[in-house]
Amino acid sequence: MNPEPCADAGGDAGAAGAVPALDVVGVTVAYDASPVVWDASLSLAPSRLMAIVGPNGAGKSTLIKACLGILPRIAGRVRVFGEDPRDDPSRVAYVPQRTSVDWDFPATVLDVVLMGTYGRLGWFRRPGAKQRAEVLAALEQVEMEDFADRQIGELSGGQQQRVFLARALVQDADLYLMDEPFSGVDAVTERAIVGLFKSLRDRGKAILAVHHDLATVAEYFDEVTMLSRAVVASGPVGRVFTRDVIEATYGGAIGAVRASGDDGRNEP
Repeated sequence: MNPEPCADAGGDAGAAGAVPALDVVGVTVAYDASPVVWDASLSLAPSRLMAIVGPNGAGKSTLIKACLGILPRIAGRVRVFGEDPRDDPSRVAYVPQRTSVDWDFPATVLDVVLMGTYGRLGWFRRPGAKQRAEVLAALEQVEMEDFADRQIGELSGGQQQRVFLARALVQDADLYLMDEPFSGVDAVTERAIVGLFKSLRDRGKAILAVHHDLATVAEYFDEVTMLSRAVVASGPVGRVFTRDVIEATYGGAIGAVRASGDDGRNEP
């Protein structure tokens, strides 16, 4: 039995006729002329949570950065609600990997989250009382309000991740791109992040997140893109996250995981 082809990349969005929150078509990214992501396509509708899943070196973070324009594409296109993402950057919020951040930067938690308001304010306006109130409300949502004056480098990994999520919240974007949001966090923080994601989804937001834990894909996400440099399959979890697709993505070198449709007795 062959894994589902990536032609399913549109999931159910196309059937509904809605403009995708994110539409990626034929994206290729290369380092020193060596392709890291090859001809990748996916489509994410509003009010949906999608995971990007694949082995180390599969190009997951690269694809996220290519969607944002952080890395150049040598082929393909990206559209956010039907438009070039550069036309209205305020519609997209990005949470990078924690390991890519300089945690020694002399900024407080409040300062970091306030940065999320800059896109709406523009270059010549400074955050005021309204923006500070928004920041404190976001910190309360992620249960970090008591740390507002703490230097960001003094926090634990999970606390730092919560702060970056609060910064994304105050951006009030329509599309959230998250690079390994659960990396380095404890179980309590992970559950809090999942709850936040589902709350955003219920408010009509779309979220695309790089994810590593195969055992929680079906619990946390509505859709999944299986990536191994090229897209193996993309679409609703119940249709795409199968034993055959997982094995095709990982080359069979995976541990025990319960894929959609398994009863737990025959783990891939």
